Amino acid sequence: MGKYLDDLWNDLEQTWDLAMQVNDLSEQERSDVSAAWETYFKPAELVDVARTEGEGQTPPTKVFCTNIYGLQYNPETKYWVPFRHGDIDLAKFTED
Repeated sequence: MGKYLDDLWNDLEQTWDLAMQVNDLSEQERSDVSAAWETYFKPAELVDVARTEGEGQTPPTKVFCTNIYGLQYNPETKYWVPFRHGDIDLAKFTED
């Protein structure tokens, strides 16, 4: 893999690691969106707190990270799952 793809993969892994801090809790604990935000996500260096809070949802069910990924709470499964909010530069896949 090239450096660009490696960097994207590393960013996604960091985002998954953050999600797993909450997803590894009991269903009751991980479904407490407010506690997840205050205890795990808001203090995390990876989280873009200003952007997340700027979305206006309290507590946030969509958490933006400083990379191109974020976490979104799925109320059906009661798990936090990554989503992509940034662009991927397809031309960079051929540069490496």
